[in-house]
Amino acid sequence: MSGAAIEVTGLTKRFGERVVLRDVSFRIEPGEVVAFLGPNGAGKSTTIRILTGQIERDGGEARVLGLDPRTDADAIRRQLAFLPEQVPLYDVLTPREQLEFVAGVRGLDERTAAARAVSLMEALGISELADLPLAHCSRGNRQRAALACAFVDDPRLVILDEPLFGLDAATVLLVKEILKRLAARGVAIFYASHLLDVAENLATRVVMLREGEIVADGAPAQLLHDQGRASLEEVFRELAQEHGVEERAERFLNATRLRP
Repeated sequence: MSGAAIEVTGLTKRFGERVVLRDVSFRIEPGEVVAFLGPNGAGKSTTIRILTGQIERDGGEARVLGLDPRTDADAIRRQLAFLPEQVPLYDVLTPREQLEFVAGVRGLDERTAAARAVSLMEALGISELADLPLAHCSRGNRQRAALACAFVDDPRLVILDEPLFGLDAATVLLVKEILKRLAARGVAIFYASHLLDVAENLATRVVMLREGEIVADGAPAQLLHDQGRASLEEVFRELAQEHGVEERAERFLNATRLRP
């Protein structure tokens, strides 16, 4: 196929009787920063799991860096910076050991792995925790360690599932700057998130899912114009059919005052 970083056509996935993805098609070019949005259960993580070879699709075609995730998952992962929703860390290891382990799996020699571990921990502000078991690290510092592992090798493509979860404001700014600089170098960025303000400020394009189907695909400014809305949050409410938020919030607060 052509030089797209990701290309899916007619992607379909079922879990039993439930259809999770219905005829999903999109294409991501090198250098694009694409926010993958949608409510819980829309199919975002399922799509990412298919693209990274964790589960098989039931229909349609998928190519990642020109390769098929069903048959070439290992080759894809060697060129990929990937951070899944569930952070893959070993509690008994320290951040240094975790980084060196991941670097070894990626094929880096011991000297390079050790040097990368030191540099990445310094950049993310976790050098002081280098030799503390991950089981004793806070959620935010575990997420920093996971980010370091994702970027232990120079990627051609970045796939992130809720990458900013648990991070403080300073680290969020750092991650956003890293992604911008990678995109400027021609690396494609594909990330699923619930943070609409981050998507509006960082993404060059938004792909929005609802109940396993794409309901929007375009630049944030274009989506605002097409929908006649002032913010991506308003677009999301409309396209994801998240109506009655104010009423549901009031019902929730009323429920806290109920007495048996």
